[in-house]
Amino acid sequence: MGGWEKQIEAGWLQGLTDTGLLETKERGFPEEVSLTMSTSDKMADAVRLKEEGNKYFQNQNYEEASRSYSQALKLAKDKALLATLYRNRAACGLKMESYAQAASDASKAIDINASDIKALFRRCQALEQLGKLDQAFKDVQRCATLEPKNQNFQETLRRLNSSIHEKLHVQFSTDSRVQKMFEILLDEKSETEKLEKNEPPFFVLRGKFDPQNMDKNVHAIQTVSGVLQGPFDLGNQLLGMKGVMEMMVALCGSDREQDQLVAVEALIHASTKLSRATFIITNGVTLLKDIYKTTKNEKIKIRTLVGLCKLGSAGGTDYGLRQFAEGSTEKLAKQCRKWLCNANIDARTRRWAVEGMAYLTLDADVKDDFVQDIPALQAMFELAKTSDKTILYSVATTLVNCTNSYDVKEVIPELVQLAKFSKQHVPEEHPKDKKDFVEKRVKRLLKAGVISALACMVKADSAILTDQTKELLARVFLALCDSAKDRGTIVAQGGGKALIPLALEGTDVGKVKAAHALAKIAAVSNPDIAFPGERVYEVVRPLVRLLDTQRDGLQNYEALLGLTKLSGRSDKLRQKIIKEKALPDIENYMFENHDQLRQAATECMCNMVVNKEVQERFLADGNDRLKLVVLLCGEDDDKVQNAAAGALAMLTASHKRLCHKMTQVTAQWLEILQRLCLHDRLSVQHRGIVIAYNLLAADQELARKLVESEMLEILTFVGKQEPDEKRKQVVEAARDCLIKCMDYGFIKPFS
Repeated sequence: MGGWEKQIEAGWLQGLTDTGLLETKERGFPEEVSLTMSTSDKMADAVRLKEEGNKYFQNQNYEEASRSYSQALKLAKDKALLATLYRNRAACGLKMESYAQAASDASKAIDINASDIKALFRRCQALEQLGKLDQAFKDVQRCATLEPKNQNFQETLRRLNSSIHEKLHVQFSTDSRVQKMFEILLDEKSETEKLEKNEPPFFVLRGKFDPQNMDKNVHAIQTVSGVLQGPFDLGNQLLGMKGVMEMMVALCGSDREQDQLVAVEALIHASTKLSRATFIITNGVTLLKDIYKTTKNEKIKIRTLVGLCKLGSAGGTDYGLRQFAEGSTEKLAKQCRKWLCNANIDARTRRWAVEGMAYLTLDADVKDDFVQDIPALQAMFELAKTSDKTILYSVATTLVNCTNSYDVKEVIPELVQLAKFSKQHVPEEHPKDKKDFVEKRVKRLLKAGVISALACMVKADSAILTDQTKELLARVFLALCDSAKDRGTIVAQGGGKALIPLALEGTDVGKVKAAHALAKIAAVSNPDIAFPGERVYEVVRPLVRLLDTQRDGLQNYEALLGLTKLSGRSDKLRQKIIKEKALPDIENYMFENHDQLRQAATECMCNMVVNKEVQERFLADGNDRLKLVVLLCGEDDDKVQNAAAGALAMLTASHKRLCHKMTQVTAQWLEILQRLCLHDRLSVQHRGIVIAYNLLAADQELARKLVESEMLEILTFVGKQEPDEKRKQVVEAARDCLIKCMDYGFIKPFS
């Protein structure tokens, strides 16, 4: 997959070399395709409007310039042109002090090319004006990495760095009302009426820490625990107050079970942030371990274990931030797996064991051991199928960790070197998180029956199955579908059907992930088996959404493959694809510079042209659709040629008018047809000879044009060959052409 994306990046995200404020030169197209594009109304209008906008900008008429770029954006489809228009409109926004719009436009250009240095700097300028200094700093930091010698970038870096430090100084020297409230909590001399006058916005604390009064301390820590489950920033601010973390740890050492229960729960909530987790590891892990070993209260025991699990995973997937000694997290996980497999323990307690695994499986050693423990896996799957659906999020999280389907931040080599030079921490990948280990884990999960568990989870009541859980399930499905060899197993166990609701409902990210998984399945499976009955029609919309230019190249490509498969099944499905307004997108991808995308789009169109409505689009005047197909038949890429020749063969067979139109759209039509009929690849040659037959059958005058050219010699040469098993179709098609010529009286039979 990585190599494919690199090809796409190389083909699409090509940076422009001019260094002016506005870009006026666009990426070139192959010679034959550029002929088509230059006469395309939308493309021509988009380029004209861009040039018009540039003139307005040079004349300092920024409002009109922005309007021209906006109109061009409605017409443009080419990625490089879109990026230029967004960059240029961002420049207008900066000039007009419309900073939010400028930042938005620059972001859209960056979405197309993450290394677009001009868009990055323009977004930096806009974000600085909006007061988002930390985000602006990140943008200009990346600019400086890409162009270290650019003095403008270096100066902006220094200025923003100074501004950020000044802002932080003011922020932390001026206490907010909530901060004052926490000071009152810890102030022995404060009075109740001071607390009441403060009127904090989220809650009122009525207790304070008192070494002589443990009940008050427990009450205060309960309040803290509640706050930690609320707003993230507020909870972190509270943890920063002197004495709060110390009191939590102290309560763990209490002899009273109630104190321990409250303290352990508070520590679990507090350890979400790495710095707090480090404090607890340093000061409280020994106490937690002692509680775990000595307590006979199951509620405390399981909570203590989950607390230890969470602390052990505080470094996330970063191998360099392992919190415990080598092997400690594996021991915790082993205990969780034992509880999972113990049928004598109640389901509620076993559910806590799954929550522990949701934390611990961030560690690659733990997840690798877990997927090899088939009884533990199947026990988790069975819990996911029970009536207690509160476990779904933990199960989904565990599976996301095991399949590495979480988002991984892009690591830029230059920034890594910069971080090492400045002695900053650089995230490390665990050896068992490499691709071959992930693939083995996926195989084991499939063997253990993960698909049936996922299918059951998807059917849960919508109140339980939150959008966040749906997104996690979609991520897992996409990871499981990565290998084409596994997709048959996924379909057989009901995975295709289960994906449809995930692609239609949930978070935007979740719907895209599920749609991508559907595309992978649709591309290689029999639609009647993968999506039986009427469900197959529900698959079309998610696949069409993947054709959006905001999606990445692999998603576009596999969506086109899936639509090709569906469009080959029935005219009803072709009609559904048309209804979802997919045709313009399919046509646009036929213009793409990337061979695989162009090929996939052309193959899809090859199936779509069977539909009468699509044929009418080719018959209509004032468009270059037929010309594009003819020119694609002359491409050097065999697969593109094959698909285009198939489409042209069906089009010329459907309407005589299209046969005549083919000879008028480009002067190269005869040369291209001759090349097809002499092609080394038999499938391409066969389609070329079928096109020749369609032209001969259209009418006598058109047939005469062909006979008077070298086509007659080519057809005669092919027709005289021995029709062996491989060449039978080609030879017979050539002989049919010669018979048609004899019918017209252009040639006589050889006796």
